[in-house]
Amino acid sequence: MQVLAMEADHVCMRLVPAPELRADDAAEELCTSVLYSLVDSACGLAVFAALRELNPIATLDLRMDYLRPAGSERALVATARCHHLTDDVAFVRCEVSSEEEDGPVAIGNATFMRGTQGKHVETKASRGDVV
Repeated sequence: MQVLAMEADHVCMRLVPAPELRADDAAEELCTSVLYSLVDSACGLAVFAALRELNPIATLDLRMDYLRPAGSERALVATARCHHLTDDVAFVRCEVSSEEEDGPVAIGNATFMRGTQGKHVETKASRGDVV
């Protein structure tokens, strides 16, 4: 997975399929767990982008709507946006598409618990330093 962009409240990630990510050796489509991993990663990064700090989070719920098979011949692009934050929960929507094809392959909706048990990670940005 490659992060293409990370701004304000959204993230764009890219995944180039490999043969071992196929549903089976004869399949032309990717295993659905690959899409789950891509969406969970993009959504989590979108939460960090919206929070502007690296406080611990945990995935509470991740729902996927598969609109069509994700072919193994094209890279996938996931665009996630954190559309609402409460003190305890972050709400994120993610759209996955195949490069050079119209329309999404899948749409994911996720919620993340904020401030889960763990150590706070301090960054230059969270300290207010110029990055």
